[in-house]
Formats: sequence, C-alpha cells, structure tokens
Amino acid sequence: MREKEPRYERFARELESQIQAGTFPEGSRLPALREASERSGLSLTTVIQAYRLLETKGLIIARPQSGYYVRAKPRKRPLEPEPELGGAALGAEEPAPVRIDELSLELFRESHEPDVAQFGAATPDPELLPTARLNRILAELARQNRFSLDTSVYPEGCEELRIQIAQRAYAAGCPLRPDEILITAGCTEAMALSLQCLCAPGDLVAIESPGYFGLLLLIEALGLRALEIPARPGLGLSLEALEFALENHPVKAVIAIPNFSNPLGSLMPNEHKRRLVEMLASRGVPLLENDVYGELYFGDRRPAPARAFDDSGSTLLCSSFSKDISPGYRIGWVAAGRRFPELLKLKIAINSGTSVLSQLTIASYLASGGYDRHLRKIREAYAHKVAAMQATIEESFPEGTRVSEPAGGYLLWLKLPGGLDSLELYREALKSRIAIAPGYLFSPSHKHKDYIRLSAAAFSERTAKDLVRLGRLVERLLRG
Repeated sequence: MREKEPRYERFARELESQIQAGTFPEGSRLPALREASERSGLSLTTVIQAYRLLETKGLIIARPQSGYYVRAKPRKRPLEPEPELGGAALGAEEPAPVRIDELSLELFRESHEPDVAQFGAATPDPELLPTARLNRILAELARQNRFSLDTSVYPEGCEELRIQIAQRAYAAGCPLRPDEILITAGCTEAMALSLQCLCAPGDLVAIESPGYFGLLLLIEALGLRALEIPARPGLGLSLEALEFALENHPVKAVIAIPNFSNPLGSLMPNEHKRRLVEMLASRGVPLLENDVYGELYFGDRRPAPARAFDDSGSTLLCSSFSKDISPGYRIGWVAAGRRFPELLKLKIAINSGTSVLSQLTIASYLASGGYDRHLRKIREAYAHKVAAMQATIEESFPEGTRVSEPAGGYLLWLKLPGGLDSLELYREALKSRIAIAPGYLFSPSHKHKDYIRLSAAAFSERTAKDLVRLGRLVERLLRG
C-alpha cells in the first residue's frame, strides 16, 4: 500500500483494477454508491470521491437517475498529426504578413450572445470561478481605502502579487525573482510588450500551427511576419521542423505554448522543453512562452514551463489568472529576466500600470490558500467536462471524425470527416445558434480548413443536446 494514500484513492485504484480485469466490462453498471459504501466499510463521501476520480480519469460515466457505468472505449480513431513539413517542403514556404479577417472579430461577438451554445470561445466556465470570494476580498480592500492607490506608483506591479507569483513558480520547478516579474493587463498585454521588445515591424516570428488566433491577431497588429511550424498532437511544437526553420530563415523570436497548447491541448515532454530552449539559446533566438493553461493539468502534478530549463535567460515567460480565477480582473504577468527594464519602459509608455485594486485582490486570494483548493476543484471539473464531451462526440458525430486527447485545459481540436469545410459548418451552426471556432482561424495560411476547435468549459447536460445537434448537422452537410 502506498504511504499516506487517501482512502478514496485506494478504493478507486481497487475498482480500476477490477475494471481492467474484466469484472466490470464495458457498459456494465457499478455498484450503487450506498451499496459500495456498505460493502467496503467506507463512508459514503469516500465512495463518492472514488467514483468521481474514476470519472475524471475517463473510466466510468455517470448517467442521471441511473448510476455509474464503465465507459465504453472510443471506437473512433484519435486525432493524428498531419504530414510534417520539413526539409525542402518547409523551405519552399514563404513567410508572409498575418491577416486575420472579420471572422475572428465575429467569433468574439458571438461568444457574448446569451442564446448561443458557446463551444467557440476559450473562456472559462463562470460557474467555476471564485467570484463570491473575490468580491469579499474586494469589499475588505475598499473598507481599507485601498481605492486611492495610483497605478503609476507601481508601474511594475504590486510587490505582494509578484512575490506570490514567484512562490508558485518555484513550486512548479521554475525559480523566478519577484524583481523580474512585470504585472500586465492580462497575458495578451504581456505577449504584446514582449514582442515589441524583441522584434521590429517586418521581422519574422515562428509560431505553432495550429496556433491560437489571438496571437495571430497580435502579430498582425504589430506588423510582423509569421512562419508556421507544425504542432503534433500529444507533443506540441515539432522541434525537427523548427530546427530546419532556424537554419533557413531569419527568425527573430519563437512563440510557443508547451503546456496544453491552444487548440491541441498537447503537453510537451520535459526532454523536448529542454531541447527547445537549448536549440534557441545556441542561436541567440528568444523564446516567448505562453503558460496561461499551465495550472489546468489533468495529471498528478503541475508541469514545469520551458523557462525552468533555460539557464541562458533567453525565455520570456507569460501567463495570467484569466483562465482559472477571473478573466474580468485582467491580471497577467511576464517574467522578463534581463529584459525587464525595456519592458517596464514600454509598460509605462502605454498605460503607466495595471489596476492596483485588481492586483491586491488576486494577491490576497493567492496568499489565503484558497487558490489551491479552487484549482483542485476546477481541474477535476474540466477533466470531467472534456471526457464527457469526447464521449458525446463519439456517440453523435459521423464515422471518420477525429478528436484530440488534451492533457489539460478544456479545449478539443476536432478533424471533420470527408474533408468537410469548417467555415461552411460554422455558418450553418450559427443559424442553429451554436458557436464553434473554424480551423481557418488557427493558421495565417488557412491550413486547417477541415478542423474546428470546441470548448468544453461550459459543457453540461443541457449543452450536450446542442453538441448532438452539431453532430447531426455535420452528418447532414457531409451527405449534402
């Protein structure tokens, strides 16, 4: 028996071994909660925790008013990587200015329509955010008259928050100093300041493909050119393709999301992260790392960012609290290292500083210890939502559909069957009040036309019906 193993984990492990041994075959019903409690001699709460753990791992599924059942193994093949670009194929591809059309702005607008099923926007589930707790902290700060603080007094950010960020980074295996951390208005501003510091208009930036279209919008706004590097399901950015690109193009910076990339949800192995930073450091090319989903892992421990393997100081690490605490507070940060003075000058020139009250609220929440409890809850919830969404896709979408297996976050990257055009599906889905993100948005050259990104953040029994409708729509378009 493992030392200090919680009773519910031990019971879940025993049940898992029985499932694997065939005692409970696919589709069979597990003992009812109260029955399992009486048989095992464990409390009902312990049994419920064990069942939920197995549900999070995708081994069982809850059916309302019926009980828990062993989940059938997916019959559809998982998402496969596209043929990798390398050698002459990659060299023949010319970098170009990024142009993201009205489609991205349209998606932002649709994401706020109350009567639209929201599978398109990568926003967190508002019901899982600690809003009430934050409101109480905010009220207490107001009573202390902290509203009078001027942002220009702390252009680099409040010390309390920077200390909390440094402590959490250290726990994740990535030592940071508070005095190298700059607080920003969300991760987007952190990325924008970093790109302005590293590049000039017309410079070439290597990006993941598929890659988050918000970063593409940022590259476009700054007048930069993009070179697409294929990202592979389960591994992330292709290091072989990146190495060839660095040898054949004047790349000024590389943007990557090693931990749970958007939209693939891939987790880059540690040995790949190390190789990535060493490859770039040897060529003097900085890495701009986005770690906004880093805390939303489904595994046993928080994965270290690539910055943890960088001894050269060439990695700028950006993140925010928008995906797990509150998108409305707009609190992000960048660990800038030796480039801190340059980024601070840009920050002061743009907006003098970030909301002090928002910073103090987040800092107080982190210091209270409530953040870790909250993270455990939402990790379990998102893992369950992703698994449930995958199961619904398995049951409702036509043969030939492929879907990713994310290691964290709440996004799914889905390949449509039969080469179906994602833009056509996007238009037809909107008519049915369903929002999705078409693959066109995730590549400046529109490489991923037959893919869509789906968000499982707000997936529920109610929205499952909308996903079933989407599957039927895919089938109808496929036949038509």
